[in-house]
Amino acid sequence: MNKILFYLLYLLISFSCQYNQKNNDSPNKIIKGKVIKIADGDSFTLLTENKKQIKIRMYGIDAPERKQAFYQKAKNNLARYIFKKKVTIQIKSTDQYQRIVGVVFLNDTLNINLQMIKDGYAWHYKKYSTDQVMAKAEKEAKQNKLGLWKENHPLPPWEWRRMKRKLETFN
Repeated sequence: MNKILFYLLYLLISFSCQYNQKNNDSPNKIIKGKVIKIADGDSFTLLTENKKQIKIRMYGIDAPERKQAFYQKAKNNLARYIFKKKVTIQIKSTDQYQRIVGVVFLNDTLNINLQMIKDGYAWHYKKYSTDQVMAKAEKEAKQNKLGLWKENHPLPPWEWRRMKRKLETFN
């Protein structure tokens, strides 16, 4: 009986260690590379120094979806900062689509995630981030009617996606 318990405990610990190695996206881990494609206002493709292409989702923000007002302007705003430029990504996690989720820095100092909010082309995604600096930046962009905040009641992307899913369910 003791051998069986020992064996089960061994398997549990082994599985736990393997799981933690695969999912060890430490907030202190960084990757660097050149941005080669802008997908939208909060995601892009990075070409790393060892020539590996990685899809990046920007942490703590959510930008307009395709066919949504300000989609193209948000995409263009992000491109203006980082397209064909070298950036540093501070990794936060990996999302359900296996993209790296992280904070993007230009010249190791300019926080592009925060800048997208300041410019009014992204919402602070409070569902995933409690960052008070981002919350304040969104409030200021809204007060100053910057970017998408020129509209009286812009529809957040998470609501847009939810409505789209409901419509697809009926079809």
